[in-house]
Amino acid sequence: MNSSAAQLRRALAARVADAHVALGDPALLALVSGSTVDGTADERSDIDMSIVLSRLPDTEAPLLAACAAAGGSAWFWRVGSLAEGELMAALRIEGIEVQIAYATHDGLARDIDELLVRHNADTPLHKLAEGLLKAEALAGAPLLAAAKARLAAFPPALGRAMVQHFLSTPIPWRAIAQIVHRDTPLWCRELQVDAVYRLLGVLAGLNGRYYTRFQVKRLEKLASGFTLAPPRLAQRMAAILDGPVYAGFDLLHALEGEVLELVSRHLPDVSVSAVQERRAAWPG
Repeated sequence: MNSSAAQLRRALAARVADAHVALGDPALLALVSGSTVDGTADERSDIDMSIVLSRLPDTEAPLLAACAAAGGSAWFWRVGSLAEGELMAALRIEGIEVQIAYATHDGLARDIDELLVRHNADTPLHKLAEGLLKAEALAGAPLLAAAKARLAAFPPALGRAMVQHFLSTPIPWRAIAQIVHRDTPLWCRELQVDAVYRLLGVLAGLNGRYYTRFQVKRLEKLASGFTLAPPRLAQRMAAILDGPVYAGFDLLHALEGEVLELVSRHLPDVSVSAVQERRAAWPG
């Protein structure tokens, strides 16, 4: 980490937060997350922020004015809309990109419920949960603390749902055995990448960790956070994708077997029989 890069980004985020506090919402929550707070910021890093309000304004004007008051540029991209209840916008301050997610407290509560109550196993909202857990409050610290307390209680039912979901589409070993010797390198790599994502999802559920395959970064850091995992997980996954295709499938087959053993040991009520049957089709 470049400590000066992180310090600069914290200072700019605080400036943005102060400008939004001036909107006068007493329940405003402003937070910064991402590389600014997790020890990985460098000169190329952007700033990930969220501004959560009691209600969103009817127009973008007050939000644009707050960004301008913080010294920001005009927004150069936006996703969502105020009418939809969620809006993400990007601007630059001192040449650094700042991405701001605007939401309401009611909307944030619904998003958290999607994980903790409805146990949605496969949604980008897992990334939201990860971001909130490591976020730093710039305004409304008690509100962030309350959200973190909810998310810290990872429901075992969510973990089980994740394991079942990511096992529900087994690796197609019979098809792989048929295509691996043909001119299909892209197809084979696609299958390997998808399998690695799914094994990570199984292990995340087994370890009670929020996970989405959306914009996965820092595999080593992610894998090192799993207590229940095959040894040298990140290195072995990298070897699956970096080496010869056939050898990669051999490595994948072995790794999948170890993951299934962990599932059988720690979640014996989750059946892995269908996955095990498909594994027999790989000649090794």
